[in-house]
Amino acid sequence: MARTKTSHLPELTRAAPDSVTFTFPKHSENLNGHSSDTPSTIVTIPPGSSFTTSLHWHVTHTEYIRVISGAALITLSNQTKVYTAEDGIAVIPRYARHEWMRFDRPAHLLSKSQRKGQEKWMEEHGEDVIEKLRGMDLVAEEWTDPGDGEKEVFFRNILSTLKESQWREGWWGVVLMLLQIMLVMWELDNPVVLLDLGGPGDGDGWRGAVETAVTYAFMWSVAMMGKALGLKAVNEEYTPKYLLKAWDEGKAKGKRE
Repeated sequence: MARTKTSHLPELTRAAPDSVTFTFPKHSENLNGHSSDTPSTIVTIPPGSSFTTSLHWHVTHTEYIRVISGAALITLSNQTKVYTAEDGIAVIPRYARHEWMRFDRPAHLLSKSQRKGQEKWMEEHGEDVIEKLRGMDLVAEEWTDPGDGEKEVFFRNILSTLKESQWREGWWGVVLMLLQIMLVMWELDNPVVLLDLGGPGDGDGWRGAVETAVTYAFMWSVAMMGKALGLKAVNEEYTPKYLLKAWDEGKAKGKRE
């Protein structure tokens, strides 16, 4: 199946209702205080967007999120807090279940614990502050340790897949799109919580073990189906050459299955 070349684009977007823009700046243009050699992605979520990262975790990467403007609702290990530019960097340890979105995402789209965190913050802040933030884009920066570029590879391959019109042509196209997305998540360290039993948020305990087992069993099965059909997690049409080279070198060294 032919794919649309997007590897040269400096940013990728999704349309409403999940409006979001991912911008991939040159390393020297990173806005945070970390090493200029560490790749970062700028995520912009406009007012009214219902975009969310969904609840997920990482096995091989520690993630960092810094709000530049606006406000983000961040859930980390079952604790939900609103972050603004004044709150510094949110550190996401490996295995920690996490999700983030605009602070004013409609309450009916939130979990019970997320609603509590949202309500608590709004009660503590005046209406003027809330309304000002409602009218602002949420702009945040993400990067990881190790800073191996996989975050950008992940975003580029997921978003480029979602933008392909042929994936939405008939039921088989939709099936292929879902297989492609699951394969990207599986190989690029982004397992999603498919069964939320209210575990401790870091995979511990029997609830965490069941959540992990369900995710791994389902995602591995679907990813293998995608591979059997000739799909690849990382595609040259979507991925800049220097990132594609780093990915291939990682596979050759046995870093990735």
